[in-house]
Amino acid sequence: MVQIRIARGEHGEIVVKQQPNGIWLARVQVRDIDGRVRSVRVSDRTKGSALRRLERRLENRVDPSMTGVVADTTLEALAGIWLQHRKDHGKVRTKGPLAPQTLATYNAEIEHVIVPAVGQVQVKEVNVPFLDRLFADVEHGRKHGKYAAREGGRSTRQLRVVLGGMLGLAVSHGALAANPMRDASKSAREPRAEVEFLTVQQALHLRFRVQRQSVRVESRRMPNTDLEEFVDLLLGTGCREGEGLAIRPMDLSGFDGPLPILHVCGTLVEPRKGFVEKLHRQDTTKTREDRRLILPDRVANLLQERMHRVPPPRPDAPIFATRTGNWISPSNMRTRLRRAIERSVATGDPRDREIDGTTLHTLRRTVGTLLTHEVSLDAAREQLGHRDPSITYQHYVGKRSVAPDVRTTLAQLLVAPPSKTDGDAEEPTSPNSTKPSRVA
Repeated sequence: MVQIRIARGEHGEIVVKQQPNGIWLARVQVRDIDGRVRSVRVSDRTKGSALRRLERRLENRVDPSMTGVVADTTLEALAGIWLQHRKDHGKVRTKGPLAPQTLATYNAEIEHVIVPAVGQVQVKEVNVPFLDRLFADVEHGRKHGKYAAREGGRSTRQLRVVLGGMLGLAVSHGALAANPMRDASKSAREPRAEVEFLTVQQALHLRFRVQRQSVRVESRRMPNTDLEEFVDLLLGTGCREGEGLAIRPMDLSGFDGPLPILHVCGTLVEPRKGFVEKLHRQDTTKTREDRRLILPDRVANLLQERMHRVPPPRPDAPIFATRTGNWISPSNMRTRLRRAIERSVATGDPRDREIDGTTLHTLRRTVGTLLTHEVSLDAAREQLGHRDPSITYQHYVGKRSVAPDVRTTLAQLLVAPPSKTDGDAEEPTSPNSTKPSRVA
């Protein structure tokens, strides 16, 4: 009789027998990752406890990421395998490892939506109707995962990225014939809103509202100048908030000449539980490409003033630093700006309502919009540090209220047409011409 070979990572039939001394023995044959068959044995005082101990031993013995994804794999197990796969192999379309903060974003979607909502669904049970219902629950605000029902719903963009990657891995392992994400319904949410930016007058009003005198609260100590100087820095450079707070003295050059230069070559990474232990400076930007910016006089002067006021102890120390000399967290600056705007809006001034909802990232879009409208899209792309100009145009350039004045250019098409002079004669028609004759 032909013996059925145990699949790698699987086990045979579990046998539980009582020994002469009354102890129950549970044993099973297991084929390990290396292909060898080994015996696993567990003993206990009762039959049920021996069986449960053996099952727990088997669960902890085999790493599912080494045996691969099968049709019976649950989405919870698949999520763990896929996340480890991304840690090991990095980005999908480009080379290089995934940033810890990116992995943390994926993990948050897994922990808050996928595992609690559909974690025990098996891979073979995932189809287009199943995905459509899940996405509809999220987008229409119905209860899903750890999220309670809420009006307006949530975006499924990140959820679709994670599920698409998970099911793509299942296809490559042979657990699915095709990725059902390809045929899942598109998002039912409204199209992306217009890019939000500040006009020049709104930006000037914001700068007034974040000054020390404006944000001061009575009976409290006068605040420092961090917020107002940081807002000026972002409006004068278009840097990301993490890039602005990561500036060091060694990143500045040419301050004794006509062209002060800022070398944008790093960013601050905020803590993410399980992935980023503490706030620290990453020695690359988000796109992993540094850039050099010529600073406006106002920005160059404020950086010099800060370094003169509190000299950094080292060339690699932060210019925007806490009282203890550490990096200032971007979340700290976001909170300061939000509170300053909330206090301004409470005054009821119409100009304050115009800047309501402004974030630090709004300042970056303001720079992108102004440079595109006043200089060129390519100038905005290089200032913001984008590789693809379409990213700049789609996400960082606001719509003009009135199209630019191009009357002089269009006027070239509207000059008086040339008239035929008496000396002009019609070209004779060749007898061999193939031009068809006009039929009366």
